[in-house]
Amino acid sequence: MIMDSVVRFFRFLNVQKWKILLTLTLVFWFIVLLFPFNDLNDLVTSQISKLTDKNIFVQFDKLSVNPFLATVTADKVYLETPQFSNITSERLTLTPSITALLASKPGGKMKAEGFLKGEVEVSLAPMSKSETGAERSRIEMSGQNISLKEFREMAGLSFPLKGQLQFSSQANADLTFTEQPEVDINMIIKNFELPPASISLPEFGRMNLPEIKLALIELKGRLAGGKFLIETGKIGTAKDEFYGDVKGDFNLTLQNVGGQVVPVLGAYNISLDLRSNSQFKERAKFYLGFLDGYKTDLPGGGAHYKFRMQAAGSGMTPQFTPLR
Repeated sequence: MIMDSVVRFFRFLNVQKWKILLTLTLVFWFIVLLFPFNDLNDLVTSQISKLTDKNIFVQFDKLSVNPFLATVTADKVYLETPQFSNITSERLTLTPSITALLASKPGGKMKAEGFLKGEVEVSLAPMSKSETGAERSRIEMSGQNISLKEFREMAGLSFPLKGQLQFSSQANADLTFTEQPEVDINMIIKNFELPPASISLPEFGRMNLPEIKLALIELKGRLAGGKFLIETGKIGTAKDEFYGDVKGDFNLTLQNVGGQVVPVLGAYNISLDLRSNSQFKERAKFYLGFLDGYKTDLPGGGAHYKFRMQAAGSGMTPQFTPLR
């Protein structure tokens, strides 16, 4: 009797399969196309604020879902954090990793278009545990055409900056930062400009900087074991008024303080090989005066500076020695 009922039920499904398929399709498209995702703005804002203990505030104008690509897209995104304010993006696309979700681990991709007038992509994938049992993740980041002027305004920096930043980075990190991460980074700044400005540095006090224009700034380095090694560091090009090479290393640890990642600088050992033409040398004479002991005059009135800068910790007065 029961078996007969089961057979009849499946025969009914077979006869009505196209109607059932059409019904399910209509329900699916209703959820995807007609569901009022835009009305979720306030709900998403309140939930993110609640989950982050009111540390992150998010708003957006339009929210859409693409089930075929498993993506969620938000337009005109506005974000505030304790560190930064007025962070905006024309479009933010999130693609969660299904395998990571099934494993109850964070993972996926994010793309921010119109962020600081550029574009940023981030991907996160879970890795195997470290030898100490810490959960590690593979983090890849890249950015194109990031405006330094927009970054200065977002970060609230007092001195003006101009230029375009491009970067790429790969990291193996424990997201709780109970262990120090391993990070490779490549960074290029094009058309860098710093108008005349006065800044205060812990090691040197207040300094008046001259106008600086550089066609290119390049940095390639690696962070491992709490130390950042500068593999390639170039300031300007031979066509600029001021240019040279930077090498060395410095201690850098990332600490989790109340849920916020705080960088802590330590001892450093930096070697600089710099050249300036006569115009920049004259314009920056008050700034470069303390380097006269490490200067070699060049034909045409320019100067060549070669020295090493060392200190046992951040905030301590550095020691300068000639670089041979």
